[in-house]
Amino acid sequence: MGIPMTSRSLLNLALLAAVVSLALWVYFKPKPQGDAEEYRISSLLAENAQSIRVERQGMSIALKKRGERWYLTQPLQARADEVKVGRILEMLAATSSRRFPATELERFDLAQPAVRLHIGDDSFGFGGLAPITNEQYVVSGENVYLLAPRYAAALPRQPADLLSPKLLAENEIPVAFELENRKVIQQDGSWRITLEKPGVTLTQNEFNHWVQSWQQAYAAGITLSANEPDQAEAVAGRQAIKITLRDGNTVQLLILQQQPELILLRVDAGIRYHFPAESGRRLLDTYTAAGG
Repeated sequence: MGIPMTSRSLLNLALLAAVVSLALWVYFKPKPQGDAEEYRISSLLAENAQSIRVERQGMSIALKKRGERWYLTQPLQARADEVKVGRILEMLAATSSRRFPATELERFDLAQPAVRLHIGDDSFGFGGLAPITNEQYVVSGENVYLLAPRYAAALPRQPADLLSPKLLAENEIPVAFELENRKVIQQDGSWRITLEKPGVTLTQNEFNHWVQSWQQAYAAGITLSANEPDQAEAVAGRQAIKITLRDGNTVQLLILQQQPELILLRVDAGIRYHFPAESGRRLLDTYTAAGG
């Protein structure tokens, strides 16, 4: 048989509930506009950043800035996706309304952060999520901050996540293409083709449109070529494409597959670029520029 609640007991419970509610309200209430205090977690500006490193589960991905462009330097050498790098650098402008001393890190899952981000000399460790607000604990220097989870979501899980989907770099300007059965060459500022299609003559505008399709080719997906001992056998006999650039360098491509998608292996980078079949047809057939 339960013990009946007295009026004093009910009053005490009501007071306790009121105190708890007040404490929660004080902690989570929006700060007045004039008193809002935001803690910036870094003094480094994104435009001054020169190096990035992401460490996750024993894997390290490093990037360096050369001029105005970002490049992966570890575990491979390749052009980086500038948009994705920009999202990582947003970390430098992040602010938090909550800051705690970096002590007893276990309670924030920060004793051994699963993910670490280094930008220049700044280091950030990502921990667990705070109850109620669903913000993430991030340690930097002598403090722990609460940030939106999107900053951690911007970090790559594997090197391919940061590769540029653009087949050719901005400074890689083609002056000649050697395809399976024809060559397209720029001579004295005009484009010419060695084997014309009967009944079809391409205008310079159509040539330029086709060349631009190569310069602006963005892959729908990217994979890294496997570094296996039998890789040479795997690509043996594949149709090759040679692109000569204005600076005298060349880009060697191998056609690994044309259906249901076009897969081009860029030999110098060991990167496979995946294009939808229709996009691939426009790249491989010069006469698509004329509707052929």
